Amino acid sequence: MTDQQRGSADNLLYLCGPHHDAVDAQLALHTVEFLRDAKHAHEARVARAVRAGLGNVSYAELALVCSVLVGAAESPAAVPVDIALPVQQKIQLNKLGPSVVERITAGLSQAERVASFIAFQTELSPGFGKRLAARSKSDYHSALADGLEPDEVFDYLVQRASDNAGVQDTARHHAAALAVISYLFEICEVFERE
Repeated sequence: MTDQQRGSADNLLYLCGPHHDAVDAQLALHTVEFLRDAKHAHEARVARAVRAGLGNVSYAELALVCSVLVGAAESPAAVPVDIALPVQQKIQLNKLGPSVVERITAGLSQAERVASFIAFQTELSPGFGKRLAARSKSDYHSALADGLEPDEVFDYLVQRASDNAGVQDTARHHAAALAVISYLFEICEVFERE
């Protein structure tokens, strides 16, 4: 396994201290196969919870996710936001994998709700949508600077949106983060054009 493969998100398994110690103390029980199966099972449970949460995303979750992103954004003039390519073309151009495509598709099921929320917030606070897009683009460039691969970049953007929502750690907040980032992926140029 190369260093790049070893450090990739596909190979990483995050554990709390006690579970990390338990795995290290019982290597015969915690084989590579066992750990990979446990990781995939956990990721599948989280993905199901987020998909289920998508139908329950309310303005409250969208407000929490978006307000934090907008609050820390650079000036919209400082980070230009171009019109996006069609989603499928952007997916192919960036060589996004099937799991990210599935997540984008799921997130876009709430595109109308996210668009409505952003339009309403922009009426209250002119430039809200541009600041939101600018922050996402800034986060995107940070992920690139860290050397992340395209699938990892998308995951990073969703995780940043979710993490920045504060102490709330529910499926609905993760779903709101996925919906917002998927919507921004669709409507603005966050990922590479060519």
